[in-house]
Amino acid sequence: MSQQKMGTHYVREISQTFREIAEKTSFPDVKSKLLALADEMEPIAGKLYFKTQKGTEEMVEMAGELGDFVDQLNGASDAEAAQSICAPFLAKIEKSVKAAKTMKVRMT
Repeated sequence: MSQQKMGTHYVREISQTFREIAEKTSFPDVKSKLLALADEMEPIAGKLYFKTQKGTEEMVEMAGELGDFVDQLNGASDAEAAQSICAPFLAKIEKSVKAAKTMKVRMT
């Protein structure tokens, strides 16, 4: 049980960071994308953990990449640059979110 809490903790941490970035960014498209993804991730945090059943490796990896992502996004000079920085990181998370939303979790 404690392992699941750790996995969901990473998901919630990523969501919270997305909200903080969205508050600070001046690019409306990036802001709406981050807020939408944060809103989508939090309710399915448990399922996202089960999707990444390799322990919490995938969530740990994403949380680790988050610092670089934030630094790059803060250094973006225009909306196009910000979107190109967001695209690969958000695509990776969206892939996990989509898989988690469509999967069935069986507790045995």
